[in-house]
Amino acid sequence: MNSQTNLAADLRTRGCAVCNYVINTARDFFAQWQYALSSTKEAQESFAAELGFCPLHSWQLHSMSSPWGESAGLAILAEEISNLLVKAANDDASASTLRTIPRTRKDCRVCRMLTEEESDYIGRLGSFVSDKLGRRNYERSQGVCMYHLACLLSVVSHATREFLLATASRPFQEMAQQMRQYVAKRDALRRDLISRDEEDAHLRVLTHLVGAKDCNRP
Repeated sequence: MNSQTNLAADLRTRGCAVCNYVINTARDFFAQWQYALSSTKEAQESFAAELGFCPLHSWQLHSMSSPWGESAGLAILAEEISNLLVKAANDDASASTLRTIPRTRKDCRVCRMLTEEESDYIGRLGSFVSDKLGRRNYERSQGVCMYHLACLLSVVSHATREFLLATASRPFQEMAQQMRQYVAKRDALRRDLISRDEEDAHLRVLTHLVGAKDCNRP
């Protein structure tokens, strides 16, 4: 499957194609990393030297790890933190030293990797919607969330920006109508007539406005 076919398939989502790509990339990474961390000393030492991940990605790794795997993988990190605390005891600036231990976006391996992957995907999607076939596929989709729309606008031509902005307003109009229909049918006890679009319109509005729940940007 070539890149254009992949992007056309990605756009057949009820959410944001870019959010979904970032979420899936993160899940693939964590699936591989939790195994490496539980089974190889090289990965454990590398993780300890980096002082782990940022809080968000530490908990995402935890959600995909077993208690046994996490215990095996974090022992060297725990020892490294212990050594840093011993050193800090003899440091007059120990408070500022401690603040450098938790990882932040700029020094978290996962944050950096996902930022690069997201940027690359935005570039490919920008090229995709710059030709006729890509635009037809995008017009039939529900577009991307506001954050990723802004990213996309920064890498395309003026004409493509106009197309993207015009196309972006349509799903919100449709979802507004679907939410009202959902409420009206619930109020009238006609729940059997509620369509899938009406049932999940409120979730799609949130996703397209603020991005997918699991695609947090720390």
